[in-house]
Amino acid sequence: MLTSKLKLLRCAGIIKILLLASFLCVSHVHAIQKYTPNDVFSGVEYSNHILDQLLLSKNISNIKIPASKEKDTKPMHVYELQVSVLSELYHYAIKNNRNPPPLAISTPIEYTPTDVYFLTQLVIADLEGIYQDQGGYIDFSMNKHDGKSPAEVYQELFELYYKLNRLNGKEKISPNEVYSHIIRAKEDLQYTLLLMSKRIDNKQEQKKRLLITAIYGMHPDGTVISALEAGKKPSDVIQIAFEVRKKLNILRKSNNLPEITIPSISDYEKIKPIDAFLQTQFIIAELNLLKRPLKISSTTNNVKIATGKTPSDVYQVFKHIDYMLERLINTL
Repeated sequence: MLTSKLKLLRCAGIIKILLLASFLCVSHVHAIQKYTPNDVFSGVEYSNHILDQLLLSKNISNIKIPASKEKDTKPMHVYELQVSVLSELYHYAIKNNRNPPPLAISTPIEYTPTDVYFLTQLVIADLEGIYQDQGGYIDFSMNKHDGKSPAEVYQELFELYYKLNRLNGKEKISPNEVYSHIIRAKEDLQYTLLLMSKRIDNKQEQKKRLLITAIYGMHPDGTVISALEAGKKPSDVIQIAFEVRKKLNILRKSNNLPEITIPSISDYEKIKPIDAFLQTQFIIAELNLLKRPLKISSTTNNVKIATGKTPSDVYQVFKHIDYMLERLINTL
């Protein structure tokens, strides 16, 4: 009797091993599957189609599609915006008593279109669920595309992000939204400077102090960053955002990374908070990528809802980021 039980247990063990081996083989097959910007574009376009039907069913109209001015978009930028898209879906789920989709995080990884593709699948699954739960019937399929660039994917995703905000009851992107994202970049850079200061030998006390004091908007000589300036407009925010990106390009170049082309103010007819929002996504992505040569693995904080913020508040945070980057460049 005991021998029979041992034989059964042995057989069960062999079956488990075979099943595990099969799973690993299947996982390996999936792991080597590569996806392109064409695949991502198809998925985002399909998501936009579903969202259009949802907005129509809720009588939400006056959709003013925003235009990205970015021409040098990389997969890491698309990934970062996709993180924000998932965040909007998460907030929609919480408000509507639904199971939310997984939240993605911003990390110092060199993202590829394949990484973006997998986030897109999460978005598609969640939007399909929302649409079907509300009685919608999906009688359309995903289109195939060729020759799509990351910049074209980014524009399609930008439209999706805007429409999700409308679905969440927001008429437009406000300074609150911009602030809630740029504060993530500020906190991320502060932590990077802190980690870097800890690596500096105690014999280089001045260099340590320069980095640590920059975190607080101060200089060892007693001077501090200028106070909040009232009356700032979205156009002022964009200008300082571009200054931040210029400094990020200096750091990219010093780490043997190619510079990212920055749009020109003249590219914009009228600058709105949503244009400033897009800059926050680029800056968060680039701050993360710069951690790689610095051997820093920290992740960026998730979005925290902000209220009562003005373009001046947003400008002040950008100004502090610019201040810290200037100090970092001069200290390296």
